[in-house]
Amino acid sequence: MDLNRVWWIVGIVLLLAASVVCLVPSNEIPKAFEFGDKISHLVGHGALALYFSALVPRRSWWKLLIYLLLFGIVIEFAQHYMKLGRHGDFRDVLANSTGVVLGLVLGRLGLDRWPEVAGWLLGQRRTAP
Repeated sequence: MDLNRVWWIVGIVLLLAASVVCLVPSNEIPKAFEFGDKISHLVGHGALALYFSALVPRRSWWKLLIYLLLFGIVIEFAQHYMKLGRHGDFRDVLANSTGVVLGLVLGRLGLDRWPEVAGWLLGQRRTAP
């Protein structure tokens, strides 16, 4: 199987996992995920942006930026309207957005080459066409 396809499947799983973690009732969140709400938002969305920056051509990063910004906004609206002990917060949207921008900056600085390193570690010469 092509590693590029694997990276996309893992990416979809990461998005689903992020959605679940963001939407489960607050009393069911494992304590391991509680190291500062805004920091969690910043790191989580930054990691998603960095992850996908390696899979999306740079000329299309603006689409990735828009998608991940909308993802963060939709999560906050869902938290507000689901009434499961979570609250939508505009400051969380700002933390999400800042994380996305930082993730893309890190990608631009060269960390978007992680699939090449992972492919090399897995014994593959190329990870993308």
